[in-house]
Amino acid sequence: MRPSGAAKNRLATMSSRDVGKRLAYFMTVAALVSLAFAQAQTTAPAVPASIRPLFDRALAYYRQGDADSAIKVFDEVIRLQPTFARAYILRGSAYALRSEHEKALADFNRAIQIDSRNAAAYCDRADLEQHSLGRPQDALADYDRAIRLAPKFQRAYFNRAICFLERHDYNRAIADFTRSIQLVPNDLSAYGSRAYAYAKQGDRTRALADAKVAIKLKPSQIPLARVTDLGLRAKTYQILGQPKLALRDFREAIRIIPSRGIAYEDLAWFLATCPQEGFRNGAEAVSAATKACELSHSKRSGCYDTLAAAYAEAGDFDQAVKYEKQSLKDSSLAPKEREEREKRLAFFQQRKPFRDEF
Repeated sequence: MRPSGAAKNRLATMSSRDVGKRLAYFMTVAALVSLAFAQAQTTAPAVPASIRPLFDRALAYYRQGDADSAIKVFDEVIRLQPTFARAYILRGSAYALRSEHEKALADFNRAIQIDSRNAAAYCDRADLEQHSLGRPQDALADYDRAIRLAPKFQRAYFNRAICFLERHDYNRAIADFTRSIQLVPNDLSAYGSRAYAYAKQGDRTRALADAKVAIKLKPSQIPLARVTDLGLRAKTYQILGQPKLALRDFREAIRIIPSRGIAYEDLAWFLATCPQEGFRNGAEAVSAATKACELSHSKRSGCYDTLAAAYAEAGDFDQAVKYEKQSLKDSSLAPKEREEREKRLAFFQQRKPFRDEF
């Protein structure tokens, strides 16, 4: 199915908020990729035989998106092997799933103390600094360190590219996405994200080409990673002007792991702000956004931003203004994101719903 002319014209105006939401998805699978990378390194310590069954059980919980159970088992792994860095990295990522950012940071720091040459630990700490702690300069320094330690560490290039993307440094973002694709040629995430970067540059030909590649690649079979891939593929369908397929993927992500708040948040944002009227549903958007806030324990200001957009679509502008103001209390917001939320607040104060453009 070819994108319409209108879809092509919208490519360069795709909301930067979509990237931030995609990043939240990516953060949930950081530990999975870290583990795969660590296992590929000849110098990486093997899992000690004495804790192997426990470690495998904890990892299985994590892959299913069950952060609570994963943390409990990793606690026992660490009690038995207190200097095993990989256990701290994975437990830190499980804490990140629960939005317990300080505990996640403590685990990443401990992993680095144990093994100062562990590239995965630096990369995961950078993810947290960039997407949860509002420390982009620290994140870039940690991504750089990870790449110096492991020049073929694909995820470090990918995540550094996302960091550049949020800073509107599209040339360096594209360079890192390209290197990421060279290292892992069939990565749906890299093609979809590079499509966005090209779109922001106004290069519609390359953006459409990458988007078409991305939707042909199969999402991961690991549940937690699959949810991530579906979220990105949904956004890629939006680039191509195919909202029906985007909605299908948003719903499928929730079906796979119903406990993931970010999946409800993405669905709510789509239902509240989709430019095509037939795909909007204010009541369902409010329900999904409320569920997202509950699952994240209201620790992510993006939930309030989404809930505000949902109430606006439902016609309850007083609530929309209330929750948008709540979202703006987040002191870690990047300047561009704060500016966009302030614009949405102005819309809601004028009793106008917000329409995202893809």
